[in-house]
Amino acid sequence: MWQWRKACARAGQWLGTVGGRGEGMGWPGKAGWSSRWAGAAILGALLLSGCASTVTTDVTAFRQPGWQNDAPRTYAFEAEKGQGQQEQQAQLDRATYQNWIADALSGHGFTQVPRSQARYLISFDFDADPRLVRVHETYYPDPWYPWGPYWGPYGYYRPWGPWGWGPGYWPPQTVIRDVPATLASLRVFIREAAGNKRVYQVTAQHLSEGSTMPGLMPYLVRSAFAEFPMESGRPRRVTLEVDKNAR
Repeated sequence: MWQWRKACARAGQWLGTVGGRGEGMGWPGKAGWSSRWAGAAILGALLLSGCASTVTTDVTAFRQPGWQNDAPRTYAFEAEKGQGQQEQQAQLDRATYQNWIADALSGHGFTQVPRSQARYLISFDFDADPRLVRVHETYYPDPWYPWGPYWGPYGYYRPWGPWGWGPGYWPPQTVIRDVPATLASLRVFIREAAGNKRVYQVTAQHLSEGSTMPGLMPYLVRSAFAEFPMESGRPRRVTLEVDKNAR
């Protein structure tokens, strides 16, 4: 996900410089505006893929009626068994994510203990679901291209775009396209060791273009426990600052 942020910065710098050698009132020439609109299209696509400085996650939780999250808050993770090289690799990923969940739980007063001493058993699963997302993009066409500029009393310029006026203004155009995206999901379940009754579950999801599960998982974990325990059945949207070191 973060390689897109670097590309976004480069595209933004390029967009601000290319075609900037206009005459007269500082309006770029025909080639300059064509280049700028190409840059705008690239920058727009990158913005859709997560060039923002935050990560927004949709979080929904459900809890057993009457559960108060009172002490003791001891827990153990339910064991997972892997088979074969691919499963072993998945186990390495899971072990990392489990540590992150343990850190989040410790921030809410939970203590990890041996299974025989645990009041709660914690399990979790995660997945990345590829899909297509329909995006509406708006741009302002250049009405003077390819016929040339408008010559005014102050020289070479072309009054057009969102602040254009007179014969040089054309209405905005909308382009609809399907963008490949990934829905990353994390689900955490808490059940009582005695009686095997589930008391709490939370789901955190983030939809973006060009993202990976390892890159998103820290934000999914933090979002899932941002307001722990959440009110049952009330979806929340959690926005977190992007880790500058991860860009």
